[in-house]
Amino acid sequence: MRALVLYCEEGEGHASAARVLAAELEAAGVETVTRDALRQGMGRLIPFFSRDAYRIQVRWLRWTYGLEYLLFTRFPPTRALARAGLARLGARPLRRLIERCEPALVISTHPAVTNVLGYLKRRKRVTVPVVATITDFGVHALWSHPGVDLHLVMHERCRPAVERVAGPGSARVVEPIVAASFRSPRSRLEGRRALGLPPDGPVVVISGGGWGVGEVEAAARAALAVPELIVVCLCGNNEPLRRRLERRLGSDDRVRVLPFTERMPELLAGADVLVDSTVGVTCLEALSAGCRVIAFGSPPGHSRDNARALAALGLAEVPRSSAQLTECLTQLLDEPRRLPSSFPHGDDLAAAILGVEARVQPARTRRPVLVAALATTCMLVFTGWTFASPAPYPLVAKAFDLESLTRVDTSAPEVGLVVEAPPSRIPNLARELARSGLHASFAISRPPAPATVSAVARLGDRFLPTVSSGGTTGFLRFRARLRALVQALALGRRFYYLPSPSAFTLGDYLIAKDVGGQPVEPAAAAKLQAGEVVLVRVRGYAGRPLAAVVAGLSSRGLRGVSLEELVASAARTRATGFDRASASAPPPTSSSESARPHARHADAGHHSRATSGANATGTNVVSANTIGATCATGRRCSADISPNVPSPDATIIATNQTTSPGQS
Repeated sequence: MRALVLYCEEGEGHASAARVLAAELEAAGVETVTRDALRQGMGRLIPFFSRDAYRIQVRWLRWTYGLEYLLFTRFPPTRALARAGLARLGARPLRRLIERCEPALVISTHPAVTNVLGYLKRRKRVTVPVVATITDFGVHALWSHPGVDLHLVMHERCRPAVERVAGPGSARVVEPIVAASFRSPRSRLEGRRALGLPPDGPVVVISGGGWGVGEVEAAARAALAVPELIVVCLCGNNEPLRRRLERRLGSDDRVRVLPFTERMPELLAGADVLVDSTVGVTCLEALSAGCRVIAFGSPPGHSRDNARALAALGLAEVPRSSAQLTECLTQLLDEPRRLPSSFPHGDDLAAAILGVEARVQPARTRRPVLVAALATTCMLVFTGWTFASPAPYPLVAKAFDLESLTRVDTSAPEVGLVVEAPPSRIPNLARELARSGLHASFAISRPPAPATVSAVARLGDRFLPTVSSGGTTGFLRFRARLRALVQALALGRRFYYLPSPSAFTLGDYLIAKDVGGQPVEPAAAAKLQAGEVVLVRVRGYAGRPLAAVVAGLSSRGLRGVSLEELVASAARTRATGFDRASASAPPPTSSSESARPHARHADAGHHSRATSGANATGTNVVSANTIGATCATGRRCSADISPNVPSPDATIIATNQTTSPGQS
């Protein structure tokens, strides 16, 4: 007998469940074949939407996944469209994979695979029994399908949610789908000794799952507020997160920062509490090992549903803020170590799978192909418009935490001066600023001549890339062009950039972030203050274009410097501890020290940092000699730079006002 186990590489939970199923079936004498359906059996488009876009969403655009989850799991019409789209795109390649393996039984560990298998089974294109495993406690409608013969759930309270969708008798409670090493864990002392942890004292493990998502750093800082608590941070495969935690928290003797590890049985055996943000299989492993669970910082979507379900069952605590997490950890660590209450115990896993009987009746009617085509087209159009059009970027950036540099808190009388000018004029402008004792970051969209780079470097100024893919076709070559520009300007692995005011897209932001860039958004302010970022656009060749800027800053006792110099100066004078800005890298934006970009807190329980509004498409242009004059938007301008100083071709930009690209 041969069983085919299908999973999807989204984090580590689904793959872990597939390995456990394979081990249990092989112990029962069944030959097993395990395959990643996204790589080998679901075509090309489903992996993009289900894995690649999802990875971006849970790291940087969590609200978009929350909206998508709400639409496709709570509303029957959109859920039907999702099922039809999955069947249309994935049925043929998945059927070919099944035919190649020739199994007597097919098992799914992922909702997307479950829906395609259910479609194939109801239309008699798959004739062998189909089993689906559900490792979540918050069971949404897409976890189950009427075409699946048996759904394996982890708790009796999960059964009704499955049977409402798939019909009576379609669900069965089984033992937790975790490795045997979690069900029979080592002692607390053995687990700590194996990992080199102190034998005494409380230990908390903080996990962001296989992808290292959620509020891992916020959870670590809250845990460090508990005296004598050892904090082990698991970063999964998120290498930037690991480096950031090591830089900010690594020098604390109580902190251990680990990448992806296969020693979870020892960790959970030695830990007193697990703080988890993804609320997936890691929580199931902890409950099996007798480790208490706290769900904190979960992104919108199924993770929050799981957290609520675990809390309702008495299996986890769900604090909503860092302060509540600190209080919760203090209370739990004062209690004796004990197994969580009401943990479920179900039927033998292998016996339940091998005892499956055909239950599914063939579908009476076939849904029109038009419905599936419509669903697919709508998803493609909406996704393409969101990522490739400049129109939605300001709304998305303002709505959800797209990290930008707006200003730097500093006690020095300095502002970050950004000059946008024709490349041929940059050396002369740099020399003009140097005569006044000022420096700037010169915005540039193409690699300048080597002579220009050398001249600017000798004068102590810096370059600032101006970023835009330039449209749909340019989007395909944008990453390579940006890397070439960064390399030509010798900016290093982390750098600032200036978004194009009229053509910047969400796709541009994500690509630039992946390359190492952080956008600069000059902050809105009634009057210029120390730490602000000032954008000056120089047009034409007549006169002294920066005279008004120099006079305006001088009248306020301010000095213009490059962005890197502004951040480095603030770091030297005020930054303490682990939150230090670097002259060659954007400063951290999630800590509370002073040398960092100005940001606002998000809602309770969500501790990522956000800008005061990323409006790459809207700026107000204020001439230096028009105090209180009417701006291009038709409103009164509030940026008072220098009265009665003419400037024929220089304008100062006070941004974060709402204008159209044309008005900019």
